[in-house]
Amino acid sequence: MNEFFGMLTTIAKRRKASSGSPFASEKTAERWLRRLALDSDYDTHHALVEGLERFNAERGTATLARMKVLQKLEAFGLPLQQRIVEQYVRNQATFRLARQALWRESWMFWSLLAEAWLDMLKQAYRNGASLELKPHVAEIATRALRYAGLVMRWDYHQARDSAPSAWRRVHKIFRLVERDGFARQEVMIDDRASHCAREYALVVLMGLVHPVGFRAHEIESIARLLADYEPLPLPTAVPSRESCSHVVDLSLSEGASLLDGECVRGRRLRYFALNELIAHLKSLDSCDAPEVDNVLTRQVASLMERGGIRRHRQRTHRFGRVWVAAGIDKVMTALATPAVARSHAGLDAWMLRDESMEGMGFVLPEPQAQPHGRLIAVSWDPTENVWQLLAVRWMREEGSQQLLGAQRLSRHPRRVEVLFDTETEGAAEIRTWALFMPLAEGEQGVSNLLLPKAHYRLGAGLTLRDGDVLYRLRLGEVEESHEDWVRVGMDVLGRELFAAAA
Repeated sequence: MNEFFGMLTTIAKRRKASSGSPFASEKTAERWLRRLALDSDYDTHHALVEGLERFNAERGTATLARMKVLQKLEAFGLPLQQRIVEQYVRNQATFRLARQALWRESWMFWSLLAEAWLDMLKQAYRNGASLELKPHVAEIATRALRYAGLVMRWDYHQARDSAPSAWRRVHKIFRLVERDGFARQEVMIDDRASHCAREYALVVLMGLVHPVGFRAHEIESIARLLADYEPLPLPTAVPSRESCSHVVDLSLSEGASLLDGECVRGRRLRYFALNELIAHLKSLDSCDAPEVDNVLTRQVASLMERGGIRRHRQRTHRFGRVWVAAGIDKVMTALATPAVARSHAGLDAWMLRDESMEGMGFVLPEPQAQPHGRLIAVSWDPTENVWQLLAVRWMREEGSQQLLGAQRLSRHPRRVEVLFDTETEGAAEIRTWALFMPLAEGEQGVSNLLLPKAHYRLGAGLTLRDGDVLYRLRLGEVEESHEDWVRVGMDVLGRELFAAAA
């Protein structure tokens, strides 16, 4: 009988242990991980992601033991995640559904790790019972920053901008550890030394490049280029007039921007000296190493040089009549046939009210509907065939007047013919008309292209002829839609004279 009751007690203990959390201790976590090896990397990774979800859902008190459990999960998952990422990059050109599933798995893994380490960091500061974690704050914060940055990078793979909340999170973590003197305390992550300032700098640099619309292997190549550069430029609170080129405001929900004006010290301002990094990237342009993508490095250097532009300009009053072609059809006609525009056929006369570097305000001669986003071409004298391209942003009535505000998209729009690369050898060439919107000298930002929606495909390659110059382009993300057209960013892969190309 005693043996019988002893057996029942043993069974009860086993059931209690099996129904408890697998993350109660390091030993239970190790046993759970040993049972996790499934038939494929994907299935094992999926089970690990579900385990991380459970770990976060438990909302356990942050202790040194719980931190070590999380480190076990991280150490098991990182090599597995690397293989999933490699598979995701390989599948870009073949399996659309597979690459989407692999992207989702990778994004979940980074997101859950970021959430787990951020929760650990919060409790280390707020929970009085977590005093044993204080010596490990630098290690926890570095991981929280690293994985938050990887979540932002993975959003770029889906052509999504980093959310303002994501920028607030990384700014806040960096401010916290910088205040307490942990910003440059080295820790080991994935067998590599790092620290908070380094991980924060990598997030800021990737934000400057802003690789929305890049291919998966290009985004990962850019990340490796930045991570492998030594010495990586780190944020500093004391600016140098000679070397500082970019600035980030830790109180804002955005990344870094070009330094435009005087270097001033501020409690929330941090400066970056990126000129040497940009020069290094440009120097790789002449490198003959097969593993170096010369076009990509040159493009990254260019994006960093002009990245992160803010626009806060005041409008000035300016009056006079201008001629306007409203709507994409009239815009294309005005740019294609100057003779018709000189006769003012199809043009409207609007009164200019004010102007800034970013746009214009008008008083309309009579009540009319101009939808938000409608394209308008504006000229003071159509006989000169000089036009500016704008997009309607707002309309309102003020007394008896109907006012309209428009954002300037280009000072020198040009109607051009584009030829799309064909994926099938021998297929018919795809040609269409587009609007090329280059930046004027001294302007900041990125040149755009206006295309019919039917011809747009993210990452598509095409050739554009502008006068005697041929441009090799790759289409980026859609900035916005205009009627049946889309305004897209583009990457210039190369250029040459038309005569040389012929």
